[in-house]
Amino acid sequence: MKKSLLLLSIALLLGMTSCGPAVAPVVSSDEGTTSQAGSETTSVTPVKGDENWVDYAANGPVKLGLDYTGRNFFVDGIEQVTLLSKIDGDTAHFTGVNSKETIKSRFFGIDTPESTGKVQPYGKKASHFTGDVLDRAAANGTIVVSSANLDYAVPNPDSTGSRYVSLVWVNETKKNAAFSELKLLNLMIVQEGLSWVKTVTDMPSYVDTFYAAEAQAKAYKLMLHSGLPDDEFNYGDYESVSLLDLKQEMVACIKDPKRENKFDNKKVRLQGTVSGFAEHIMYLSDWCWYTDEEGNPKDDSKMEIGVTGEYASVNVFCGMSAISSKFKTLGNYVEICGLALDSQFGFQITDVELPPIPFTDTDGRVILKASENTEEHALHVFEYTKAEINKAMKDKDFNALNCRVSITEPLTVKSAKMNTAGDAMTIKFEGVNFTCYYGFDSFHYRPYPDDPSVIWNKPENFVGKTFLLSGVYAVHTYDDGGFTMNIYPSNSSDMVLQKA
Repeated sequence: MKKSLLLLSIALLLGMTSCGPAVAPVVSSDEGTTSQAGSETTSVTPVKGDENWVDYAANGPVKLGLDYTGRNFFVDGIEQVTLLSKIDGDTAHFTGVNSKETIKSRFFGIDTPESTGKVQPYGKKASHFTGDVLDRAAANGTIVVSSANLDYAVPNPDSTGSRYVSLVWVNETKKNAAFSELKLLNLMIVQEGLSWVKTVTDMPSYVDTFYAAEAQAKAYKLMLHSGLPDDEFNYGDYESVSLLDLKQEMVACIKDPKRENKFDNKKVRLQGTVSGFAEHIMYLSDWCWYTDEEGNPKDDSKMEIGVTGEYASVNVFCGMSAISSKFKTLGNYVEICGLALDSQFGFQITDVELPPIPFTDTDGRVILKASENTEEHALHVFEYTKAEINKAMKDKDFNALNCRVSITEPLTVKSAKMNTAGDAMTIKFEGVNFTCYYGFDSFHYRPYPDDPSVIWNKPENFVGKTFLLSGVYAVHTYDDGGFTMNIYPSNSSDMVLQKA
């Protein structure tokens, strides 16, 4: 019966039988034209919300049939959650209300265009739509995450081992809404024309509804089915930009959270020396001259930080796949092309192509190997005592932002904490105000260079121990405009264990 209703809905969408002698308008999902007997063909675009429009998420047969009250996602496959972070159009992270654990959700049955590591047309629109719905539900309503299952069951992680294919149910206006009052966000994204349907057959009872919603979005030529260019996507060429210009704009936006970054959504080509690599982020830094209005150095007779120039750096998100070691080797001087993007992760360069070989005009390339890069572009390390780095933080001195730093005094660990996903460590030290953070995707800490078989991956391994610390000095911003400073080590050699 449900399948019949869905087929009827599509039939109503694509054509109607009219009373009277005239032939009813027929909307073509391919051409978007209306043909009328005895008249010329005219172009007609159906309007979302008209009398034929079906809101499948609100009124269709796909409903949550499980009560989430008191449930634990990792035991029952369903739980009420709070929003932890928005990733893109089909991925978000949540915290379970009962389990208190992080649930990394990859939305079931959909595949939105990319908007993070790689950026595709309509990717930002999909990300914005998903994020806006989740923000409204988090502020004023209810969010529930369930596994792709009709019954209570322990969920299975996806192929990454850390994410769960999830159904995300929302009510945007009512706190603690009953399970029968929730709508499926996955389906909302499809019917907005912001995703293709993918691998929905794992839930057979959902198949017809998902494909009916996709067919409707195509017929109404919504978003990625419109055949039109995305006005938020940069289709242009790359332009060369200096690290200093990027840094100055980044600092201005940190100090004024309401400021719009002038490089946002611009395709840029830049050069710099690899100063660190952590959590799929490559950091590039270099000495940059202060220039006049014509772009010439103001004073090239000497190099003096803060007078004729300064060191500048930027963070480059390389995507989740593995990249060549040449872009992770400290001291290599490289050129990359990418998209400057101001996102929920802060300002960064993304959508870069870094294959091992071959290189094209829009791919990254190594200009100088570290062994050759010993003069103008040599890797610079900022050295700070504990008092000096505390003062820099207090004064909001961003001189070393995204650059490599070394703390010249030993640091004793005050506390260490594993994140709820069990894949990253946060370490705090006595006498300093920054935090050290590293993820196990970057490295597992090996305290003894002569015995690499020993790995420390528990907080109690670190507490009370003393280290000499190096890494990239980077900012972590919050939605309310606040920020903290972190040091991100690139490998075990950045955390040198000191003997008692």
